[in-house]
Amino acid sequence: MKLFDWIAERRRGKPPPEGEAPPTLHIYASQPAVTTMLVTLIGVEEAHIDGIITATTAKFGSRHRIVYVTDSLDFMRFRHRNALFEYLPSILEQTLHAAEMPWDSYMARRWQLLLSKWKPLHIFSYGQNIDTFLAAAPRLATGGG
Repeated sequence: MKLFDWIAERRRGKPPPEGEAPPTLHIYASQPAVTTMLVTLIGVEEAHIDGIITATTAKFGSRHRIVYVTDSLDFMRFRHRNALFEYLPSILEQTLHAAEMPWDSYMARRWQLLLSKWKPLHIFSYGQNIDTFLAAAPRLATGGG
């Protein structure tokens, strides 16, 4: 009899058959949790991204889940390599749409969500440092008057 059926029958008040022991629950060894490493690729020239993916995968891919945080719109280079990635709009994109939203608060919140989602053990930066990138996000222009 299955464990859950056995428990349900006991809850309904049905006694176990004479001499029958309750089924045992087996817990199998789990694999250790995979740690995550964020690699920021902010302001990195497109020609260098493939080399960075190759190098970081070779060095850390066997021990860590690598997630690339990029401002590049060329998502296919990540997809073709089965690489995990997250997108942050570039400073140029933010500037072009500066009047539409408060980028400074959006980008700060987005970064915190990425940290909460991936819980990285390490963060490596190529190109612009993430703190500098976040600090450069434009504020929503308010019509002063």
